[in-house]
Amino acid sequence: MKVDRPANQMLKAQQRIVLLPIGSCEQHGPYLPIDTDLRIAQLLAEKLEKQFSDDECLLLPPIPFSCSWEHKGNGTIALSHSTIASIIHDIAYNLKYWAKPDLFILLNWHGGNNILSSLSAEITAKEDIPTTVINAISETSTIWFKNCSNPDKIEDIHAGAIETSIIQAYWPNLVKENIPANAKYQVDINPSIMHSALQAFNTYQLTKEGIWGDPSLANPENGKKAIEQVSINIYNQVQDILTLMKKLEKES
Repeated sequence: MKVDRPANQMLKAQQRIVLLPIGSCEQHGPYLPIDTDLRIAQLLAEKLEKQFSDDECLLLPPIPFSCSWEHKGNGTIALSHSTIASIIHDIAYNLKYWAKPDLFILLNWHGGNNILSSLSAEITAKEDIPTTVINAISETSTIWFKNCSNPDKIEDIHAGAIETSIIQAYWPNLVKENIPANAKYQVDINPSIMHSALQAFNTYQLTKEGIWGDPSLANPENGKKAIEQVSINIYNQVQDILTLMKKLEKES
């Protein structure tokens, strides 16, 4: 169910799940649109919503901005932690008075939104709505590296093969068909300090053009397969959470 119907119809529905996609507006190098994260978060959320019955899952409009300070500069609009926390708290507070979901899911596609993990636990405690974050980008990376070749063992951190493949698969008009082999960029640092580097430095300082990966390895077919598999995996995760919820309710 989407928010394209009158309020009285929404009240009649019994939404077990409320789904909130969270993207970002940030630079994605010279080949991808700045709303790449937003597009992919919304795409996955729509695919997940379709796996439930119409009244079982409510898909909210996405949050287009998030914590993208590591990409500060051209093309990026970043929110502070306090802002994103206030927005999601207010959404949860209002949901209590009409949707009353069993589970509030934050479907995230942005690597810099680490706040969402602790925020989910906080909303569960303070708003009395069980809340969880699903970091879809991590799930997709796991599937990607199991099934796709990466001859140079280049990490896919930002605007690399994964995101380029997905945009080529679903929005082919938004990305160049032939990306040169020299577009790839691997930051020359010890992998153990990767997250520290992204905290201490801007991606424009660390990378040549905002790319950390190899977009020349993009394959739209692989992008589509990854999205389809991830949407199934996330659905199964949600079902497991709901099953655990029932079990705990019976035991309490």
